[in-house]
Amino acid sequence: MMRRSGMAVLLAALCLSTACSTRQPSDTVSGSTAQRLVTYSLEKFVRNLTRQPEMQKLQGQTVALKLHFLKDHTLLDYATELVRHRLQRKYQVTLVPARAPARFEVAVFFNSIGTDYDSFGLTVPSFGLASGPDARISLLSIDMFHGITEGYALLKDTQTDSSSRTQKLLARVRADNVTTPILEFPVNQLD
Repeated sequence: MMRRSGMAVLLAALCLSTACSTRQPSDTVSGSTAQRLVTYSLEKFVRNLTRQPEMQKLQGQTVALKLHFLKDHTLLDYATELVRHRLQRKYQVTLVPARAPARFEVAVFFNSIGTDYDSFGLTVPSFGLASGPDARISLLSIDMFHGITEGYALLKDTQTDSSSRTQKLLARVRADNVTTPILEFPVNQLD
């Protein structure tokens, strides 16, 4: 009798606890951590973009710059200023309006600008102890909050009518925490 009840308790515990992974993309940047994650990833993306070998052709040239995303994004103006400043500082380019005559036309295409939240671990339902539609209690999990910027640039030399493309770049900045019912501690921190 005791053996069956022990098995039933074990089976119930296994059914209630689950190892799960969730991913929630977010296009909002409310809160300081989300803002820092996405702006740090944008800065990292722009730094890596201007290090691409194709960009060296821009040294001392006139450049018409245009940035593109799937839709109007709150951070597109910020990203534009980061790219403009970095090109001027690194390559001493003269930037002109998009339709003005220029030696190079540079189009930066973003595939992603935002934050992601992932959680992976062992959880149990909260049974009303925590709020939210997917509220769970973490027995042992890692919560990953990422700022992600992904994209590439197309460069057109207007004199030779030739084009080149940088490789697709992914800039990820992380703030991860290990979570248990008793404590939570960071795995890495934003600098």
